[in-house]
Formats: sequence, C-alpha cells, structure tokens
Amino acid sequence: MKKSISLLMFLIALFFTNLNAQEMFQTVEPKDAILVKNDSSKEFCNVCGMHLTKFYKTNHATEFKNGHKEQYCSLHCQAQIHEDHEDKIKNIQVVDTNTLKFIDAKDAFYVIGSSKPGTMSPISKYAFSSKEEAMKFQKEFGGEIHTFSESLNIAKNALEKENIALDEKRAPMAIKGKKIFETMCNTDQIKDFNSIGEAKQYLIDNKVCKNLDPKMLQAVSIYLHNPMIASDKTTMIKVSNEAKCPVCGMFVSKFPKWVAQIQIKDGHTHYFDGVKDMMKFYFEPMKYEHNHTNNQIEKINVTDYYTLESIDGKNAFYVVGSNVYGPMGEELIPFKNETQAKKFMEDHYGKTLLKFEEIKKEILF
Repeated sequence: MKKSISLLMFLIALFFTNLNAQEMFQTVEPKDAILVKNDSSKEFCNVCGMHLTKFYKTNHATEFKNGHKEQYCSLHCQAQIHEDHEDKIKNIQVVDTNTLKFIDAKDAFYVIGSSKPGTMSPISKYAFSSKEEAMKFQKEFGGEIHTFSESLNIAKNALEKENIALDEKRAPMAIKGKKIFETMCNTDQIKDFNSIGEAKQYLIDNKVCKNLDPKMLQAVSIYLHNPMIASDKTTMIKVSNEAKCPVCGMFVSKFPKWVAQIQIKDGHTHYFDGVKDMMKFYFEPMKYEHNHTNNQIEKINVTDYYTLESIDGKNAFYVVGSNVYGPMGEELIPFKNETQAKKFMEDHYGKTLLKFEEIKKEILF
C-alpha cells in the first residue's frame, strides 16, 4: 500500500514537472545562463523587464558602438531596439537553443512558428548555430526556417500589433502598479521612461520605493513606462471622436495625453490638442471665428502630464521649452504638482516654469 502511494506521488510530481517544463521551455537553471551585464539590470530584460533566465532560450544581446551592452528576453524586444536605435548597434548575439551559448545572430538559423511557446509574441522564434540543428528542431516541433535578417523583419513587422496586445494584457498589472507607486514610492521622483526595463533600473538605482517584491517592482515599472494603460478614464477630460481643435483642425481624441478644454458659460466647450493651441485661442478667440470674451469662460481644464488626470488649468504649473514635444511641436507641459514640474524641467531641459497668469501670447508663436 505504502509503495503504491509513493509511486502515485512520484508520478504526480513527475507529471507536474514535465507540464511545467513544457510550459516554460525557455527556462534554464541560473548556472547555465550567460548574463552579459554588470549593472542593476543584469537579471532582467532592458526592454520589458522580464527575468532573463526564465526566458533564456530566446535571449538576445546587443553591444552598442559606445561599448554599452544590453540583454533582451526575446527577438521581439531586440526588434524594438533595432527599430529605435539601429544606427547605434555594433553587433547582436542570440542564444543557441541547444548549447545555450551566445552565437552571432547574423550566422544563426531561426525556426519561427514552432509548437514551442513564444516569448513576448504568440509566434515562437528559436535560434540555432547550424541549419542542420534547426531542421532537427523543425522536424519535431514544426515551424519555418529563416535567416536572422528575415526573422528580424518578421519581428519588426509584428511589433505594433503585438505591443497593443501586450498593453491590453499588462493593464491590470499597471493599475496595481499605480496604486503601489502612489502609496509606497516617492512620487516626486516620477519621470519619463523609454521602456519598462529602464523604469525598473531607475527604481532600483534611486531607491524610489520601499519593500517591493519582484512582482510589485515589475507592476510599478509597467505603470511608469506607460501610465495611459492604467489611467482612470473617469478622471480624464472626455472628448468625442468628432471634436476638432479650433486652432489647428486636428481630431483631439487622437491625443488623450495632451487634451485641454475651455468651457463657456453658455454650455458649449472647445477642445484642444495641447495647451499651446488652447492659449492661442484664449488670447485671440476671434482669430478662430469665435467672439466670446474671457469673462464668459466657465472653466479651463488641462491634462496633467504624468497622471493624465483633468486638472484646473488656472492652478497648474507649465514647463516651457523642454525637449518633449506634443502633437503641434513645442508645448507648454502642464502639471498639478510643482515639485514634479521642476523635476520634469531638470530631466528634459525645460527653460521656464510658469503659472497660468504668467503665460504671455508672445511665447506661443
């Protein structure tokens, strides 16, 4: 009886071990993983922040012309870097699925679309040092064999669609990350980030938050990289799809991060795709075929740059002359929090910090 129970327990354990191995084919033991970085981002992807060892069999590594090195969990993340910084890349390596060693990506053969799971993409992409090894894998697990150049183009062409799907998947975690950031982190240290990995490294290096476990850290990083996916739509300025900016004629709803509005006492509202156009209208409404005076204005609302919440335009702080551009180029960037506005100025080379009543028509043109 005891032998039967022991055997049953062993078989159950073996089943779940095999199941887990099948589900996480990309994972290797830490001792078998080669990590090329030496800074605080050593163990996670510089783009998406995911753990490199967990997805090691699809890892890529890039050396830039300035000597800087980064490591990514997938060809998807490598493609994102190539899309944004191709001219700065010196060389790219990829993990050989069989040997677990890095090889020159230009010499690799990729099997795309096998039955093994993908990383950051529904379509799997595994690399091999020889065509013969790729064919063996293909015979067992299916897929098509491609060169690195072909595989990179496939990944780059899928970026837009895959990033939309990833944002949808990340939204619940981003919402949690927003709550964690607001309660357990120094919110005055908020800033812009080009990637989740960059946000994660900043949080670690600057000790922005206290007592975060890995999942909490990833959630906060996702939120900081893209606050839009965690935004509470009820706190944002509501704009119909038909609303056009009376100054430039653009559809305002396409730019939710920049929306501003002027509400007139008679009930109608004007929407703008940025504070700059709003202030042009504020100073010269007749130029845009409206003859009401400023005394007829009920309220002015703008979108806080970081939280995306609707805030009172007359109580906001505006950064002028930064290197952050809106839909119409140079912008007056609005903030509810003066400390965050000053931090933004420091990060983005802003020239002036103004209150609403200090904005003059001359700076708008």
